[in-house]
Amino acid sequence: MAEETPTSYMLHKLAGRHDVSDFLTSIKKAHDSGARTFRIDASDTGTIYPAGAAPIAAIIEHYRSEGMDVKFTNIPAGSFVERVRIRNPYIASKENLNEPGSRLNTVWAYTEDSVFDLTNCVMEELAERIEFGPGVFAALNWCLFEVLDNVFQHSDKEVGFFMAQILKTSNRLLFCVADAGIGVHRSFYQGGKYRPPTAFDALTLAVRQGVSSTGDKRGNGLYGLKGVVESNEGKLELRSGRGYLRISPNGIEGGNTYGLVINSENHCTVVDFELNVRTPVDLGQVLGVPTQDLRLESIENDFGEHTIHLIDHAQGTGTRAAAERLRNFLMSYINDGAPYLILDFEGVAMVSSSFADETIGKLAERFGPVGFSQRFRLINMNQSVQMLLDRAIALRISAQFYRDDKIPARE
Repeated sequence: MAEETPTSYMLHKLAGRHDVSDFLTSIKKAHDSGARTFRIDASDTGTIYPAGAAPIAAIIEHYRSEGMDVKFTNIPAGSFVERVRIRNPYIASKENLNEPGSRLNTVWAYTEDSVFDLTNCVMEELAERIEFGPGVFAALNWCLFEVLDNVFQHSDKEVGFFMAQILKTSNRLLFCVADAGIGVHRSFYQGGKYRPPTAFDALTLAVRQGVSSTGDKRGNGLYGLKGVVESNEGKLELRSGRGYLRISPNGIEGGNTYGLVINSENHCTVVDFELNVRTPVDLGQVLGVPTQDLRLESIENDFGEHTIHLIDHAQGTGTRAAAERLRNFLMSYINDGAPYLILDFEGVAMVSSSFADETIGKLAERFGPVGFSQRFRLINMNQSVQMLLDRAIALRISAQFYRDDKIPARE
C-alpha cells in the first residue's frame, strides 16, 4: 500500500477572519477527502493577530482530536510564529502562568477552572505595561473574565483558546477568545427558550441584556462587552458558524456570510474585540448598576487608604524597564479612582538612580510638586533610598521649571 502524501498548506498570515476561513476551508477539504496528515508550512508566515491565531489554534485542536496529524513545518527559529505557539498552545495552569515571561502574544488553552487565574495574570501584566485611562482597567477586567467564562456556557467544549496583544503605537489592546464547539446558534436551541432562525439572529440575541442560551437571566457577559466597546469607541466582532456581528464607531453590521462551520456538530465561535487604552469607560453606567472596584479594595486599609508595598514587585528596583512597569501599575490605580497612594518602601534596601528617575521623578514631573505630594505618600525609606528619590524629584522639577520658563538649564 502506497504511503499517503501529506496535504500541505502555506500559512502566509493570521490577521483576521478571512485568513481563518481560508485555513478552515483547506483543512476541512483535506479531512473530508480522507487525508490523515496535514502539514502547515510556516516559512513565509507574516502578520499575526489574536483574531487569526486563537481561532486557528481551536480548529487545529479539533482536527487533532479526530485523529488527524496536524504539524507545522519550516518554522524559522526565533520567529514570531514560534513565539505565538499556535501549534502547541500553552496550557493555562498555575505553574505555566507563573513562569517568567510575558502572557501576551501567546495562545493559551484554558479550562473553566483556569479562567480566574488566566484573567488575573493577563490583567496584572497589562497594568504594568501600559497606562490605562479612567475606568478602562476595571471594565476590561470584568469583560475578560466574562468572555473567557462564556465559552463554557455555549460551546459544550472543555477547552477554550485565548490571545491578547498590545499595539503601543496606536494605544490599542487586542483580544480574541475562540472555541470549536457547537456554536452560539445551536446552543440556543439546546437551551430551549429561544429559537433564533439563523446564526446571525443568535448573535443579536447573545448581546441583549439578560439573554442567555440557558434561558435564565444571567446573560450579561456579551451585553456588557458590547456596552464597554461602544463606550470606549473600540471594536467588537462576533463570529459563530455562518453568522457574524460587527460593532465599531462606524456602526453595527452583520449577516450570514462568513462561514466557520467545521461540520454539522461543530461551529467555530470567535469573540474578537479591541479597546482604546486611554478612552475612559464607566462600567457601572454601561451595566446600569453600581459596581465595585475589587482591585482598589484589595489594597485598601481600614482608613480608606491604598498602599503599594514596593518589595512585592518582582520586577525589581534596578532598571528603567522595571521602573516603567511600576509607574504604569501605579497610574492604573490613580486613574481608577484612588485619591492617593501610599508607597511603602519597607524592605527595599536600594534603588538605582535610573529607577528613581523613571518612577518617582517622572511622576513628580507629571503632577508637579504640589500635585505629587497630594497623590503619592512615600514611607519607610532608608537614608540611601530617600536621598536618591529626593534627588530624582529635584532634578525633574528643576528641568521642568527651566523648560516652562524657557531658561536654559545647566548641564
